[in-house]
Amino acid sequence: MTRGKKSIVLLLVVSALVVAGILAGVRLWHVHLQTSDWTLWPREVPSKVQFADREYNCGPDAKPAQRDLSELTPQGRTAGGAEIYAQPPRAEARVYIVVRTSEGTFPCPLMGGP
Repeated sequence: MTRGKKSIVLLLVVSALVVAGILAGVRLWHVHLQTSDWTLWPREVPSKVQFADREYNCGPDAKPAQRDLSELTPQGRTAGGAEIYAQPPRAEARVYIVVRTSEGTFPCPLMGGP
């Protein structure tokens, strides 16, 4: 391969790596805005869940807890695809939600108060 062809191949490889890096950075930022986690794909139970125009704190290392879902109804999904259970809509703010996965239920309180 001639020196000119090597330069073109090197330029293409470097350009592809730069574009891939930019796309990964944009994806990281987008997931972080949704969930507060710095990951390429959102977890089922992210640190922060956006639901009903509010934000709920599930924590960076959420642990399952027994939670009675009988008074709650499924009302949405997290960015990672888990079911969100909440109280029926009322005038006052919902003070918590429960995220249900195959691993269990994860209670998440409202961030910042009602």
